[in-house]
Amino acid sequence: MRAAGVAVVVAAAALLGANACDKSNPAEPTPVCSFELSNREQNFSSAGGPGEVAVQTGAQCSWAVEGATGWVTLHSGTSVTGPGTANFTVLPNVTPEGRTKALAIAGISFTVNQSGLAPCAFSITPESKSFGDAGGSGQVHVATTAGCDWTATSNVAWVTTGAAKGSGPGPVSYSVAANNASTSRSGTLTVAGHTFSVAQAGEGAPEPSDCQYAVAPVEFAPCLSGGRFTATLTTQANCSWTVNTSAGWLSLPNGKSGKGSGTIAIAFSDNYDAPREGVVMVRWPTPTAGQNIRVEQAGCLYAVTESAFNFTSAAATGSFTVLQQSVPNSCGGPLQNQCVWTARSNVSWITVTSSMPRQGDNPVSFSVSANTGTTSRTGKITVKDKIVTISQAAP
Repeated sequence: MRAAGVAVVVAAAALLGANACDKSNPAEPTPVCSFELSNREQNFSSAGGPGEVAVQTGAQCSWAVEGATGWVTLHSGTSVTGPGTANFTVLPNVTPEGRTKALAIAGISFTVNQSGLAPCAFSITPESKSFGDAGGSGQVHVATTAGCDWTATSNVAWVTTGAAKGSGPGPVSYSVAANNASTSRSGTLTVAGHTFSVAQAGEGAPEPSDCQYAVAPVEFAPCLSGGRFTATLTTQANCSWTVNTSAGWLSLPNGKSGKGSGTIAIAFSDNYDAPREGVVMVRWPTPTAGQNIRVEQAGCLYAVTESAFNFTSAAATGSFTVLQQSVPNSCGGPLQNQCVWTARSNVSWITVTSSMPRQGDNPVSFSVSANTGTTSRTGKITVKDKIVTISQAAP
């Protein structure tokens, strides 16, 4: 009986040893997943448009997008494994009220904000026109958004319009009858609520030999956003003048010539680069005659917190912060954040993952794909006049 008991113990020990050495089905460790979004909020105008959110996580980590319904349409998959991007489209908002939708991306709250449709606004170009005694024809262009209705009426009998009303952007044609009187005359059209002025010379009126001109003001200092302003030119009724500019960012929506007193409209584009200066040249047909209008537009200066990165051959991520300042500071707004900028990569293996464009002081996140080549490589991310150099070693 003692021998039999010993045999049972030995057999049990052998069985335990065999089980301990069997490693054919080891238990896989459960991955510990964390998620990071490139941004937590995105704003859209009433027109809507595309949006995207980059998700950083481990290769085995799964995540989903929830809540993309109604006016937010998801284009990427609802369930993704590993790093990826949630792509969506915001539909146009045809109501005046703004709206907000909360999405859950990888379990993290992401907010989509969209402004309401702005009330109809109108502008016209040009705002005035001069004609000789023979009369003629022209067009006034109405700028507005689709669906906005407007009317056009003449306030004098000798100017007639080709269309009494319209909708959306478009032209208004008009005709000016011949002036058989010796005196000049002036009249107006009312187009989309704006006044369009018409000046016409009298029949056979000679060009004055003693024309006197005055332009005011002769200096403008606009801020960063584009817009327009006007200068007033004062002279006799039949005195002609021309206006031009060599600065590509300045334009003349009312045309480049006129006769008699009038206004000179000057339009300028956005400037988020360095401050700049341009000149509008007003000239008249008398010896050494003319007046320059000087335009000095504010601009932006930039800096980056990191100018270079060095990575191993493995895939990686990084970030730096863009700092901006308007010049002069008075154009920076109460938060000093009016400069608008975009970060761009010059190579395919560097991806800017932060949404662009950005405004004010803001971080820029980027990802670097694994280098599978045989040599090291270098790329750049450019923000205005600043360059961030990214170097990656070979495997």
